[in-house]
Amino acid sequence: MKATIFYFSESGNTEKVAIAIYGRLEKAGYAVEPVRFLDLEDLPKATKGIDLFGVGFPTFFGYPPKFMADALESLDEVDGTAAFVFTTYGGTTAGDSLYDAASILAKKGYRILGGLKIEGADDYPQGRELGINKGRPDARDLKATVEFVDRILAAGKAGAGIDPEKLASTTPFFVNNRGKPRRAVVSRLRKAVEGKISFDPKQCIFCVSCIDACPTKSIKRGVRTPEFSWKCIDGVRCYQCVRVCPGKALTVEYPSPAEEYRSRSAQAADSPEEKRRRFIVAGGKG
Repeated sequence: MKATIFYFSESGNTEKVAIAIYGRLEKAGYAVEPVRFLDLEDLPKATKGIDLFGVGFPTFFGYPPKFMADALESLDEVDGTAAFVFTTYGGTTAGDSLYDAASILAKKGYRILGGLKIEGADDYPQGRELGINKGRPDARDLKATVEFVDRILAAGKAGAGIDPEKLASTTPFFVNNRGKPRRAVVSRLRKAVEGKISFDPKQCIFCVSCIDACPTKSIKRGVRTPEFSWKCIDGVRCYQCVRVCPGKALTVEYPSPAEEYRSRSAQAADSPEEKRRRFIVAGGKG
C-alpha cells in the first residue's frame, strides 16, 4: 500500500502533525512519501498509483493558504482514491479550511475519509508575544492525531466516504460568509490584526536569514540588501522574516496593542463546541 502526504508548514506546527501521521501510516504497513510544498514539482508523480492521499497546511484567517488550494486545483482527476485533510491553527479558528480543501479534492474524484484540526502555538506576532498555545501541538494533540489516522484507515477499509460539507465550520462568521468573495472575507479578518512590516536598509547586514526563512520564497537576493515584494506570495504574511532578522532591520507595527489581539480576533472565533469537533471521519466523529 502506498500513501503520499502533501503539506506546507510555516512554523513547524503542521510538520509535527504530518510526522505523526507518517509514523502511524508506516506502522500500518504503508510506504509513505512526504511531499513539502517547496517540492511541489514532485507532487504529480507522487500522486500516481497511490492508495491514500493526505493534505495538510496551517489555517490562514479561516482558510487554506491560496497557494495550497491552487496546488490541489492543479491535480489530475482520479477515480475514488482515498484522501484526508488536516490543518493546524493558533487557537482562534480553523474556519472553513478543512471544508475548502476537501471540496477541491472531492471535485477531483477523491473519496474523502475525514478531516483533522489541531491547535498549535499561535505564530502570529501578537500571539507569540502573548504566548497563546505555547508548546502545542503537544503529546495529547499528537495522540489525537494517531487516533484520527486509525479511524480513517478503518473508514477506508470499509469503503466509507464523507461529504466535504460535514467538515464545514459551524462558526457563524464562516456560515454567514460562505460563498462570498474570499478576498473580501479574509480582508475583514486581516485588517483587525495584521501589522505593517518596515525595513531599514541601514540595519541590514545582508545575512540572507530572511531569504532562507521565507516559506513562500517571496524575498529575493538583491545587490546590497534583500528585495522584498511586501505582498508575500498569496498574502501569507507570516512574519518569519521579522523573527529571524538578527540586525533588527525588519520590524512590525501592529494596528493595536498586542493585548487587544484576542478581542480583535473574536468576530471569527470558534465556540467551545466547534473546537471539540477536533476531527470528523466517515462513519463517526472525533
